[in-house]
Amino acid sequence: MNKKVITSIHIGPTERFYKHIQAIAAGYGAALLVIQVVSVSVCPADEGNADHQLRVELFPEQQMLQAVDQITIEKSPGSTLDFTLSRRAEQIEVTVNGRPREFDFKDGRLRLGLTVAEKSKKIRITIRYTAVFDDPVPIRPLNADNPGYGVSATISDRGSFLLAGSGWYPQWIDGQSSYALNVIAPQGMLAVTAGQSKGHVTGNGKTESTWMISDPIRGLSLSVGPYTVREKKVGNITAATYFFPETDHLSDAYLDATVRYLKLYQDLFGPYPFDKFAVVENFFPTGYGFPSYTLIGGTVLRLPFIIHTSLGHEIAHCWWGNGVRVDYDAGNWSEALTTYVADYHYKEMKSAQDARSYRLQILRNYATLAKPDRDFALKQFQSRTDPITKTIGYDKGAMVFHMLRRQVGEEAFWGALRDLYRDRLFKSTSWRDIQKSFEARGQQSLRIFFDQWVFQKGAPRFYLDAVQARRAGSAWEIEGRIVQESPPYSFDLDLLLESQGRTDSKTIRISDKETPFQITSESRPLSLVADPASQIMRRLFPIEIPPAINAIKSSSAVLTVLS
Repeated sequence: MNKKVITSIHIGPTERFYKHIQAIAAGYGAALLVIQVVSVSVCPADEGNADHQLRVELFPEQQMLQAVDQITIEKSPGSTLDFTLSRRAEQIEVTVNGRPREFDFKDGRLRLGLTVAEKSKKIRITIRYTAVFDDPVPIRPLNADNPGYGVSATISDRGSFLLAGSGWYPQWIDGQSSYALNVIAPQGMLAVTAGQSKGHVTGNGKTESTWMISDPIRGLSLSVGPYTVREKKVGNITAATYFFPETDHLSDAYLDATVRYLKLYQDLFGPYPFDKFAVVENFFPTGYGFPSYTLIGGTVLRLPFIIHTSLGHEIAHCWWGNGVRVDYDAGNWSEALTTYVADYHYKEMKSAQDARSYRLQILRNYATLAKPDRDFALKQFQSRTDPITKTIGYDKGAMVFHMLRRQVGEEAFWGALRDLYRDRLFKSTSWRDIQKSFEARGQQSLRIFFDQWVFQKGAPRFYLDAVQARRAGSAWEIEGRIVQESPPYSFDLDLLLESQGRTDSKTIRISDKETPFQITSESRPLSLVADPASQIMRRLFPIEIPPAINAIKSSSAVLTVLS
């Protein structure tokens, strides 16, 4: 018998308790599992819970939707209810317990007051509205720096795409929500969102898609298109593809890859937090990761490397960003961590040389794109909008996690991520929360590490100086110093000495502007290299950077000569 003691669990709504326990059991794969729960913490009652019965009908010819949202709230935490709703909403009607109610609607916020009696009782609010969503969709975009190309919401006969932040439905500000969602669209147009699919029914020239969303996610995005649905089971998880007919031949490959990634990340971090993972095709070339699905443009899906790179990245976001949430006020760490445990980790699994080349490219990108006058602290990163934000939020962030791994060690690094996932699932999490998790596992203070790499901008630039070699009996002594430009950083630096017939390495601690070192070799020294494997996030010197297109991207003055 395999006995596992779970000391604490944090869950959202109480009804998710047994689902969470089943997920833990599935993750351990035990034939017989005894779980002793010492304590369970449930989300505070005063946070409020709302149940949405949301019915939406799409009219692509008018680029419009009509919606009715019946919201049941057991107990309101205040005397007013606030919902976000698109500024494009019109013909708004609100009732409370079946009676019309006055409301304020300004700048995308709908507010209505409650009586004293209504505050302490279950109430049902019904909100009816229409809205036109017609963001222009790029046909042949020139670049992909913004994964959504500025499109937040659009309804068309090719498909529909509605981001959570677009306000396509009333989102309660003061608490958590669950959803029963019905989307009615022209025949053959299926809707996809987070949660569990309850099927798609076609009749009278229309297709109705039904979804149940019980996980405490932050917001719903919606995709609609002429999908063919394929599914594959991974234990209790459903892997699915929603592809257009002309792309359906790729489904088997994407399903097999999804199964592999889900198994990989469950082994690394813990049980998958959702009921499904779906790969959904979009009618323009986006690259989004949402709770329990990813939305990828058809032209991107056809690229042969996407299965081996971007797909795994978006699946990892179900643990980091959509599972453990980001406290955006304190900086978006999820792209950094996801890049490290996905894109970088795949290179590392392939070979040490591939991993080293990936790190070196990060340093080159940073030196070329993030010029000192345009650099910013990692804690200020919110989302990728251009090459500079990508270089800092994704690339530099991944290197920070790499250095953190080297500092605390393998066991503590992966153990801290498992702790973080277990303790912070569906909670807003900051860089400081991450720091605490790694300090607990690594049993050391990481204040200096996080202060210099996360909370201040820049990276060290250093060089070898005053290097000398002299005979010392039958051996050679090599000495010199590492000189940093201001401000000085603290880190462990590898030195690699190549001598006749052998290689010697040494790791020294750097913390001051100048740090002396000494290495002894039994044979004549030939070369000395600092940071030979590109393990430190640093600003390269121009001589270390080969010509690249990034130099054009970061230039403030480009002269183009056309023939």
